[in-house]
Amino acid sequence: MNRAWACAIVWISISVLATLQPARCDDEIPAHRARQIHEAAPEKPTVAPKAPRRVLIFNTPAHLMPKDPHKGYCIPYGTSALEALGTKSGAFAPVVSDDLAMFLPENLKRFDAIVLNNTSGSWITPTDDDLQREEFRQAGTGAEAVEQILRTSLLDYVRNGGGLVAIHFAIGANRHWPEFRQLLGGTFTGHPWNEEVGLRIEEPDHPLVRAFGGPQYRLADEIYQYGEPYDRSQVRVLISLDTERTNMGVRWIQRTDGDFALAWVKDFGQGRVFYTSFGHRTELFWHQDLLSFYLDAIQFATGDLPAPTAPRPDRPSMRQPGPTAAEVRAANMQAKNVADPTAEQIEQIRAAAPDTAPAKPGKPRRVLVWGRSWTHQPNPFAERALEILGEKTGAFQATVSDDPRLLLADRLPTFDALVMNNIHENAPFLPDNLQQLDDQQRTAAEQFDAAVKQSILEFVRGGKGLIGIHAATAAFRPWPEYGQMLGGLYGGHIHQQVAIRVEDPRHPVNACFAGKPWEIRDEIYIFREPYSRENLHVLLSLDLDRMEDPGKRPDKDYAISWVRNEGDGRVFYTTLGHDAATYWNPMFLQHLLAGVQFAIGDLKAEAAP
Repeated sequence: MNRAWACAIVWISISVLATLQPARCDDEIPAHRARQIHEAAPEKPTVAPKAPRRVLIFNTPAHLMPKDPHKGYCIPYGTSALEALGTKSGAFAPVVSDDLAMFLPENLKRFDAIVLNNTSGSWITPTDDDLQREEFRQAGTGAEAVEQILRTSLLDYVRNGGGLVAIHFAIGANRHWPEFRQLLGGTFTGHPWNEEVGLRIEEPDHPLVRAFGGPQYRLADEIYQYGEPYDRSQVRVLISLDTERTNMGVRWIQRTDGDFALAWVKDFGQGRVFYTSFGHRTELFWHQDLLSFYLDAIQFATGDLPAPTAPRPDRPSMRQPGPTAAEVRAANMQAKNVADPTAEQIEQIRAAAPDTAPAKPGKPRRVLVWGRSWTHQPNPFAERALEILGEKTGAFQATVSDDPRLLLADRLPTFDALVMNNIHENAPFLPDNLQQLDDQQRTAAEQFDAAVKQSILEFVRGGKGLIGIHAATAAFRPWPEYGQMLGGLYGGHIHQQVAIRVEDPRHPVNACFAGKPWEIRDEIYIFREPYSRENLHVLLSLDLDRMEDPGKRPDKDYAISWVRNEGDGRVFYTTLGHDAATYWNPMFLQHLLAGVQFAIGDLKAEAAP
């Protein structure tokens, strides 16, 4: 076959489709890649065609190609691969075109199937040049009328028994045409992944996924996610993202239900529709399994390879990072003997909370209060106290969650500060059953964990705030950057009535104390490295002149609360916050509110050691 034909858009005589005009090769692929593609293509089809088949391979029209995100790689490589599939296997005769006239009714009916080869843009809309052509003048008067004819022609073609295969970004085309999205079964809403991911072959015995050889597979590509009208009640999903074996720490994941379909089939009237996300990376077009997958899809579309299309009500159950379900939280709270505050206790917190904040917010502020409620007795009390402080004073809006996805780099920056609420687990972002996972699952979980940690560091160092309450210094022992950022790690504790010295009476975070000593009963931590006064500004400490030395530190340095800078960000920490009664202590609540406002950046204050 002529090399130009093998890599390019072929201009076709509208009156006689079998007559091919000289081909144009704007995006010729290297000869060795064309050979590689041809060698990887199947020798024969899965099933013999019932009749000679002609398949339209439609590419982005020339006037849209300059802005096509896939020009120069996916489209020319895909063209070469799709042609090779037909000519080498004998399953169909490929007809490659970017001519919109192919969608006029008299032309479209001559094809057994259509393949949209990463075809993007509003390609269904005719150009002024199109409207000057005789075949379009005969079709109608004006762009709107002609476009309506083309739309109806495609829909009727499939509805009346034609086949349609859409590859990768073809689903992102014609965004102005709602029926096109209904035809394909979904809307492109982003591509969070461009890396190797785990695939779940949901129905391994389905004829269209035989190439993958089983229920699991791994593949590197740009992986899409989809929105309305995507619905499993309307499509039969063949392949989906294996969220347990894929890095879920990437940015811009929008779906919260874990349903990331990657290939599906559906009926449209009497016709057959196939869609797959795969088709971005050029190496896929000489990937033997993928080429077999594409060929089976085309044979399905032509009607030669029968395959079930009825939607299935079931879907695989796969773990993914997310918030704890309400019933799971309740069970965990009961198992750990951790109680939510009572209505009376909530009213005590509300009554003790100040009416106004020490500083006027520079703008509406959002604070993420993160922690797992059942892991420590004070967690639910701190959650309610922070919600009430924000509500009552107007200083901020608190979002209480244990969803680790909120800590990722595309979501965490929507907050002004992060509260590490009594976290004392070493690995709260990893699944509890990590050691029972297989290697791929464990790798995916560890990738997510690393992404969350990096996001937190970037968040604080980039200028946002971090607040640590009580047990926050007992967390993340294997993560040294965390201890450095917060300012110290747990090294022991005492639980008793303590006298507290206000070390810096003029500091704005200490304004509520008016320079006077203070007493409280609570669990007080004793800190170890990296705690050092050389790295932080101590606000409160034990007043050993008014109490017995607990004998935990030879240097008698018992810090209670401090502030520090981390990069361009601000850190506030207090060891107070263990006992429930601490959360309706007016002095503690004022001090905590001031610390939050300091971390946000509304309460300006010195943080140098």
